[in-house]
Amino acid sequence: MPRTHGYAEKGLRCYGQQDWGAKGRTNVIGALLGKVLLTVSLFSTNINTEIFTAWLEQDLLPKLPPNTVIVMDNAAFHKNQHMQENIRNAVWIQG
Repeated sequence: MPRTHGYAEKGLRCYGQQDWGAKGRTNVIGALLGKVLLTVSLFSTNINTEIFTAWLEQDLLPKLPPNTVIVMDNAAFHKNQHMQENIRNAVWIQG
């Protein structure tokens, strides 16, 4: 969906240069380890539980060093029981 509002100086008209919503969306999932970008992936679709869990299993967990703490926000797809079990199992395997 294209943007319907913009900002301009008071009294001036707001002109748009691009229709940002018309070209689709790219979502990014990444992980930092300290100040270093450990991994990043781009997706041309909305992120859901299946995509996030697959990224976690195939991309993030194999790259994590032992005794790593994983911090996530409260997005719905972070709360999947299968994903949480995979994290616990990876901790026991590495630790």
